[in-house]
Amino acid sequence: MAAVTEQTPTSSTFTIGDQSYTLNIGGLYNVYNALAAYSVASEFGVTPAQMANAFAYDEKVFGRQEEINIDGKRVTLVLVKNPVGLNQVLDMIGHDDQSFALAVLLNANYADGIDTSWIWDGNFEEFVHAHQHSSYMVGGERYRDIQLRMQVAGVDPDALATAPDLNNVVDWIKGVPEQHVYLLATYTAVLQMRKHLADGGYIAAGFDA
Repeated sequence: MAAVTEQTPTSSTFTIGDQSYTLNIGGLYNVYNALAAYSVASEFGVTPAQMANAFAYDEKVFGRQEEINIDGKRVTLVLVKNPVGLNQVLDMIGHDDQSFALAVLLNANYADGIDTSWIWDGNFEEFVHAHQHSSYMVGGERYRDIQLRMQVAGVDPDALATAPDLNNVVDWIKGVPEQHVYLLATYTAVLQMRKHLADGGYIAAGFDA
């Protein structure tokens, strides 16, 4: 029997039989990934203790809940590219019991998917209702699309920052009162944002996709 025993935005703990496993990354979707890996590993004779050790390995790369320090602010960069993944990420963030800001960067290049209608299937209404006092920003090449989506979800238009130029995202992060910022971005927006961060000396140049 398997059961999830604890979830935070940065980790998940679950049990299978008598063995407890901890993933140092948030999101129920990562528990599903671990269960798939468990099934395959079991077929090859990997022991529960060995799997627990492997699951505890902690390395976050290229927008997979990558954490970046920007002048003392903790920024969590998360790649989003479809409504199912977006809703999983919003659910993950919803487990955070501390104040945070949220920025969503939307591009619609070929690697992102040129149809942005998928953002309307995201559960933004529920999220915004639960976090009405958070700071919000939208940006990217299709910032007007996500701007409208967030306004329909309930974000005050006068309080919604915009960043058509991603250079302005870092300044916004520095200026918000929250010490933790979740930065959700489509694939090419992640690439562009990481270049700005590398140019500013916040991360190493290059990327690991």
